Amino acid sequence: MAGDPLIDQGQQLCEQVGQERQQLAPQRWHCSPELRSRLVAYSLACRADGESHQRVAERLGIIQTTLSRWIRKARSEGAGLRQVAIVPVRRSRTSVPSAAPLRLVSPHGFVVEGMDPELLAYLLRVLG
Repeated sequence: MAGDPLIDQGQQLCEQVGQERQQLAPQRWHCSPELRSRLVAYSLACRADGESHQRVAERLGIIQTTLSRWIRKARSEGAGLRQVAIVPVRRSRTSVPSAAPLRLVSPHGFVVEGMDPELLAYLLRVLG
């Protein structure tokens, strides 16, 4: 039986937070912009499921006030309507379908990657 995709994704993100912290062990940790955008997107998906920022922050191994500040900042940067386009994917004859995780890049450059199609579709529905 498969686990909850949000819980599994949270565990992976927590591990990545730990890896970044280890790399900067003697220094004060500053989350990379890429990881921060993934943490915010994950947190918004969890919040849509009814979880508090405190509970999500505990799962991710970060401080709740920091997570809430990142979310507020991301929301203010992403406010307003954005034009989007859906374009077909062109595949060469030699390309082989892969099970590679999907990657989403927001208009502000936030990158969300490593999600399966089902979780990515859910996140897009939640974020509008």
